[in-house]
Amino acid sequence: MTELVINQSELAAEIAAKLKSEVLAAVKAQAVGTVTETENERDVTFGDFLKCVALNDVQRLRAVYKSAKALDETTGAGGGFLVPTQFETQIRAVAGQMLFDQLVSAGRGPLVLRTNAAELALPVLEQDEAPNVESSALIGGVRLIWREQSQDVSESEPRFEQRVFRPYAADAYVAASTELISDAPQALEQFLTTLFGRAYATLKMRSILRGTGTAQPRGIVGHPASISVTRATGGTQVENDTNTILAMIQRLLPGSATAVWIAHPFWRSRLMATRLGEAMLYVASGQTLTYGDTLAGIPVAYSEHLPAVTSAGSLVLADLSYYTLVERANFSVAFSEHARFLKRQAVWVFSARLDGSPIVNAPLILADGVGTNTVSPFVEIAAGS
Repeated sequence: MTELVINQSELAAEIAAKLKSEVLAAVKAQAVGTVTETENERDVTFGDFLKCVALNDVQRLRAVYKSAKALDETTGAGGGFLVPTQFETQIRAVAGQMLFDQLVSAGRGPLVLRTNAAELALPVLEQDEAPNVESSALIGGVRLIWREQSQDVSESEPRFEQRVFRPYAADAYVAASTELISDAPQALEQFLTTLFGRAYATLKMRSILRGTGTAQPRGIVGHPASISVTRATGGTQVENDTNTILAMIQRLLPGSATAVWIAHPFWRSRLMATRLGEAMLYVASGQTLTYGDTLAGIPVAYSEHLPAVTSAGSLVLADLSYYTLVERANFSVAFSEHARFLKRQAVWVFSARLDGSPIVNAPLILADGVGTNTVSPFVEIAAGS
């Protein structure tokens, strides 16, 4: 008879190791979020996506939301998670009533391009050199040249330059209570969607108007292509404002069918008083204080991001079709529960990337032979009272 000898200590160690393995597997499944068929069926919402980011539920983020780490040259090793397309569309839709989106919807906004690349190179015409009297700066010097029968064709080549756009990173830092994150992801979804969507639309409009061009887009106010018009003096306030407006219209690039006035909000009462003889220049739509009124037949928009009324650039006449805005295709979102731990708050960082600038470098010289008469798609008022 064979005697079975059981080493009790070894058996106990084996049982303990097995139990520990099972416990660790269960904890990992709960913390990381093993994706099961039941979990896949739970609501696919932006709030749930944000909660997955907070819990670092990588498996569900990849399996359900198809989201990956937004690793690039600026985010570092950790990075954030790319926001799925359906939620990015939802975030952008929130900004429908913001000025930028209203201008785009009305066909008076800039050219907006999206790219997945770190930079985008666009060929543009050089339009800032004096043209031949038989041509125009608008078409980069190209002209049709008369010739007699059997004569050689004269050369007339367009002048091109390459404009390189490198979308810069802009981040929104938003703190929320840990209780809100764990208990009410739906409320968090509405809060962050609205907040980030409006902030992004505001950023774009601010950048187009007053971006410095240093690690951010270059705005039109104060740009070398913008023409500054001196304010008229010597008459009443209404007469001076009217004459200044007429002078600004004269310097606008001919054929700017999509031009728009953009004014500081405190300009409205003064603009409403302008008149040409007995005819009022200003027509109020009565619908919105943001966009929709007209001045001399050109739509008027109001932006708080322009300088105060007495400052240069507080009133702008712009054809934004001569401005290009380049966006990176995806937003990203990152989360930290440590940044404001003592305040019982967690931090979300939303990131977007964009670049932009006017596509003309200087005012355009008219082909009238004078050589000094200039116009521009961007005309701004000088400082004054």
